[in-house]
Amino acid sequence: MDATTLSANFDAREKATAELRTLGEQFAGKDMDADARAKEDKLLSAISDFDGRIKRGVEALKANEGVQSLMAQLDTGKGSGLTERGDTPSDADILRSLKVNEGTEFRAQLDKTSGSNALARGLYPQLMAQAVNRSAVMRSGATVFNTSDGNPLDFTVVTGRSTATIVGENAAIGESYPTTTQRSMGAYKYGYGATVSYEFATDQVLDLVGFLVGDAGPAIGDAMGRHFLTGTGTGQPKGIIPDGSAATATFSAAAAPTSAQSDALIDLSYELKSAYRSNATYLVSDKNAAKLRKLKDSTGQYLWQPSLQVGIPDTFNGRPITSDDGIPDDKIVFGDLSKYRVRFAGALRVDRSVDAKFATDQIVYRFLQRADGLLVDQTAVKVMTIAA
Repeated sequence: MDATTLSANFDAREKATAELRTLGEQFAGKDMDADARAKEDKLLSAISDFDGRIKRGVEALKANEGVQSLMAQLDTGKGSGLTERGDTPSDADILRSLKVNEGTEFRAQLDKTSGSNALARGLYPQLMAQAVNRSAVMRSGATVFNTSDGNPLDFTVVTGRSTATIVGENAAIGESYPTTTQRSMGAYKYGYGATVSYEFATDQVLDLVGFLVGDAGPAIGDAMGRHFLTGTGTGQPKGIIPDGSAATATFSAAAAPTSAQSDALIDLSYELKSAYRSNATYLVSDKNAAKLRKLKDSTGQYLWQPSLQVGIPDTFNGRPITSDDGIPDDKIVFGDLSKYRVRFAGALRVDRSVDAKFATDQIVYRFLQRADGLLVDQTAVKVMTIAA
């Protein structure tokens, strides 16, 4: 559901609410006749239906913010990584015109031909969109930001929340502090080399950018995405699974779907604090996704509901759910992934070399992007361990 459809549902709900209010005023202080009651029931049912549509639409838009936050960074200030695009050569022309062993940098660009708030569909945004799509953490709502360099950034990571209490008149006010720890984000270098023939790189009729984006984007995104899930924090980003809070809910890895599994997943969702639950997402392995798709509620309805719109995730028990082969089969994650920070440090570097494959007359394009990830609120994510 896009923003236009969501707005239309809001308008329709307001219209139904106004009709219901008018009907109530018309019969204020007296009994409704049969036609009025039927109309009242119809309006109440319509409002309830619109409420459901609006809720699902808002959740769908939130779930898509991971990709949108990266692709819609439209500030032109320092460190935004955006440069204006006028009558400049295309990315393909830049790649083809690189001299021997020469490199260049790509950043997100604004396309003047379609308005100041539109990103040019060049190499950088296409490649980063591919990378985001291959990472379950990024496409499920992680907070993505850019910095001009890779200098360490210090974060205060919340590991436990403070509490408030009722205080009587003239009574001492108790002190409560959140449990925190200091962590630093750096910049790990992710690299990929794409090899193409001399003819492919120089022939103007071939889509050089499209090929390189489809080759390098998924490779870089997959490498980042696995570390954002299970990274140890030593020589690589610290992943959301080792940093999340351990859940007490669990179930046995039975071959067939059972009610115990669905009950455990409901318990998992309520272990997460309500402040995070409304924006939470399930992350599961492909193997567990196959099992969860078969779970049903007491009325025989599947708890896993497929999305009917491209780019919008499926839902499980009313919450977005995403599967990824980088998630261990014995883990299920439920949490507000906006509390996971993904940092892209500096521009995307692309270098061209004819030396590495000189004997076969091939050209190597090397892609380098520095990045790091960190869960800044460990209470926002619960990690269930499935019993053997």
